[in-house]
Amino acid sequence: MTVPAHTDDIGARILREQVDSMMRTSWSGAIAAFFVGLGFWTIAWAQTGDRGALLWAALLHSCQLWRYLGCRRYLRTPPEARDPAAAGNWYARALLVNASIWGLSPWLFFPRDNALVTALMMLVLMGMTTGSIASLAPHRRALLSFPIPVMLGLSSAMLWQGDALHLFMGVSALVYLYVNLDFGLQQHRLLTEALRSRYEKEALALQLEEQIAIARRASEERTRFFASASHDLRQPLHSLGLFGTALQRRLDGGAERTLADNLMQCVNALEMSFNEMLEVSRLDAGVIRARSEPVSVAALCRALDASFGPQAEARGLMLRFRPGCHWVLGDPQLLERLLGNLVHNALKFTARGGVLVGARLRDGGVAIEVRDTGIGIPPDEQARVFEEFYQVGNPERDRAHGLGMGLAIVRRLADLMTMPLALRSQPGRGTLFRLWAPLALPPAHGDTGHAPAAPALADWALHVLVIDDEAQVRASTAAALEGAGMKVALAEDGSQARAALRAARERDDPVDALICDFRLRGDEDGLALIAALRAEAGEALPALLITGDTAPDRLQRARASGLPVLYKPVSAERLIAALQATMEADLQSEATAGGMTAQATTAVPVSPTVIQADTAGSRATH
Repeated sequence: MTVPAHTDDIGARILREQVDSMMRTSWSGAIAAFFVGLGFWTIAWAQTGDRGALLWAALLHSCQLWRYLGCRRYLRTPPEARDPAAAGNWYARALLVNASIWGLSPWLFFPRDNALVTALMMLVLMGMTTGSIASLAPHRRALLSFPIPVMLGLSSAMLWQGDALHLFMGVSALVYLYVNLDFGLQQHRLLTEALRSRYEKEALALQLEEQIAIARRASEERTRFFASASHDLRQPLHSLGLFGTALQRRLDGGAERTLADNLMQCVNALEMSFNEMLEVSRLDAGVIRARSEPVSVAALCRALDASFGPQAEARGLMLRFRPGCHWVLGDPQLLERLLGNLVHNALKFTARGGVLVGARLRDGGVAIEVRDTGIGIPPDEQARVFEEFYQVGNPERDRAHGLGMGLAIVRRLADLMTMPLALRSQPGRGTLFRLWAPLALPPAHGDTGHAPAAPALADWALHVLVIDDEAQVRASTAAALEGAGMKVALAEDGSQARAALRAARERDDPVDALICDFRLRGDEDGLALIAALRAEAGEALPALLITGDTAPDRLQRARASGLPVLYKPVSAERLIAALQATMEADLQSEATAGGMTAQATTAVPVSPTVIQADTAGSRATH
């Protein structure tokens, strides 16, 4: 394994480790070599009386002192100031000099007639050779610098004697040198490869950390970019939708109504795209939480049939359901959204045949399958279909095929509910998505799985304070609310909002509810402003928070506030319905506490035809 971009750096690190290791072992080895040399020449001089032993002792101990001082100087140098290459070369030269001195010993005081000293000499020199292999194996040049001069000196002195015994001992010394060198070089290679593997793994880990950091920064920058771009684009789209709804009301019954309807179709298509991106952002931010309760698969299939049955029938496709009597443990809304995306995707890519949604027991749970007879997905693209914006067979990015976010949302919802999702597909024969859900028992109270009917919306005549720093958003929101019979006050920041609140109270026409943008101009934000306005009013005014932000931290803050949150663009129908639901919740809490507010008792109905007209021209968002 190699890391080309770090080859030079790894080589330098290996050399540093080799030299450091050699110097550390030589520090203690020099002391041991001093005492071995001292005992060797002392015994030799005492046994032979040869003054060559004294000359050899002076040379040896001088060289040992030189080596000792050099090693100590290197080890005391701070690691960052050391030069391993220069130190390694110096040490190899010092070893060569030291080894040459040891190799001279047989020539300076060879004990021709003293077998004891001869045996001692061979024992010491061969022992020094073997001992040097372990300590010098990290550094190849140093490894070769010591054993060769020592053993060549011994072998040549033995061979010079000429008799058979000494000839045998000389040849044996050469064989001994070869065996030790071979072993030492093998150790050197093993140590070097071990160091190389270690540093390459460290380099790879460092590169991986750098790539992860780069990817994290890119993801954060992408999130910030999309959040900023989404906010800036949602603002005018939000206003466009509300203005379009007001225009539909004014042109109702006229010849120009068709133009307004076409405009709203385009607005609704844009809203769908933005809502898909918002849903991905909310899932990534952890804003959406999955509940866990028994859910009837049959009820899910009824809801899917109601949503997609007319579409399938209009295209001449069969949409069949085989839910059985199974119940699963999950979040009913998220499951319906997940399966709805799968059915929508299946119908979109099926020209003939149809789509089958079924459920069956499998592996201790329930496998919910969506099977179609569509175009299928090539094997090399199956892993990518869950990526954001990726679409099979749509290189021209035809808007009719959507944004390519449906399966990305499916994957995130499946992960959120911890439900394994599998894909099988064969080009030209269709696709199968299988979702595994935990098996659940039906509720004891005999719930049939139908969702409870939503309470009927009450119509209120309200005085609403709208706070937004965008003039177009304020004007469009006012048009939508005034079209529903409400009185509207407008403010672009906190100071104007406080002034409007005080003015309304002085006119004895207090504000009934607040609609506030999350991100206002400057350092103001909607959460803090709503709290300040409630404190000034002396009561917890019902409030709606509206935002076009998709940044995960802002989404989490909005959710944690406990306020009802709407995500731009918001249709007029949804805005009015959310406001009325907020008022109803406020009235219910007051009734529970034993008192109804004066503004609730004076409320008068709004003409229902306004909401009906808005429903016909707008699409409620999720």
